[in-house]
Amino acid sequence: MASGERYKTGSSEIVLAQESSINDAYSAPEARFECPICLAWLRDPVLTSCGHRFCRTCIHSWLERESACPVDNIKLKKDDIFPDNFTRREISQQRTKCPNIIRGCLVELSPLDVEAHLMICEYKAPELPENEKVRCSFVDVGCDEKFEDELELQRHLEQFVQKHLTMLSQAYTKMMVNNNVASSSSAIAQQANFWDPPAKNESPTLSQDENLQGLLKALYEKIIFLEQKTREQDIIIANMSEQISSYNLSVMKLHQRYCNGCYLWYFNDFKSKVNAMRENPHIMHYSAGFYTSANGYKLCVRLNLSPKDNNYIAILIHVMKTEHDNALDWPFSGRLSITIVHPTQPFRSIKETMMTRPELEAFKRPVLDLNPKGFGYTEFALLEELIEQDFIYNNQLLIKVQAQPV
Repeated sequence: MASGERYKTGSSEIVLAQESSINDAYSAPEARFECPICLAWLRDPVLTSCGHRFCRTCIHSWLERESACPVDNIKLKKDDIFPDNFTRREISQQRTKCPNIIRGCLVELSPLDVEAHLMICEYKAPELPENEKVRCSFVDVGCDEKFEDELELQRHLEQFVQKHLTMLSQAYTKMMVNNNVASSSSAIAQQANFWDPPAKNESPTLSQDENLQGLLKALYEKIIFLEQKTREQDIIIANMSEQISSYNLSVMKLHQRYCNGCYLWYFNDFKSKVNAMRENPHIMHYSAGFYTSANGYKLCVRLNLSPKDNNYIAILIHVMKTEHDNALDWPFSGRLSITIVHPTQPFRSIKETMMTRPELEAFKRPVLDLNPKGFGYTEFALLEELIEQDFIYNNQLLIKVQAQPV
């Protein structure tokens, strides 16, 4: 449909191109406020342990079918999901237009209030009796959907191209089997604007078989055209999905960079990991990398059982390689703080602070992606005390690391 093309409903005239732009403006929140599953505004936002935000209902429904994050495929459990009240407050401060702006509603409101507003919006589409609703243009080939107005019908036609194409293909197959449905098929074609019957004042010059062949040819050409459009849309969607994945990866990297040297590591599935480390003392767990500043040093945290006494956990910090190491001063020099955070009683938290020692290999410029030499405490905390003093919450241990270069 050309830009600015109009259609009429009742006595009013509506521009379809305007509707598209208005819907796009409403349905396209900033990427940080968009749920990667439903691609709409975050509703009741939650944050996963791998750093992604979702609607609460979306991610819970996803985890009922899958066991991994839909963005980076990291294993997730419901215990790895936490309320994101900060993002909720940010979204509540945003403003968006009512989806009924096309019908004249000029209200601007928080995305969190849109659903409640639509229930009382005076510009919402009237609820018509069943016999007065607008039926889908493809009703004669099996689509039974009905709508309150032409706007909803147009959105339906644009959204379900593949469904209607399948119905047309089935109708085409039936006509090939039975030539006696020529008259009803003509009605279908006329309804869908695929074929124009002879004018009433013209005497028919084609036989019934020739007339049917013309109709089938027109239907076949339309099916081919729709299949091509569907393939084009599939390519566009695939390209957009690739761009979104690339963007999400960039966001993850930015999130790592801008933790400003203060990193929270949610060490999940604590009990089973500890049991595995008891059975195999060589098992070590590493956190994701984090940066001391936007273009600063990159570090990560290591947790394993103490090689001297496996009743203790060891926590060490490793320097990691970055693409801008040549712009940094080496060896790394600064203050490092490690805290095991108590989930309910902060005064019980276990904190140790240490200064780096530039003469050690652990703080020199890394040659590999991860400097194999770490620096920290081989007997940081007694496992039994962590369990008895309720440091483990939902089978999770929270470790906070602060790195301040000097």
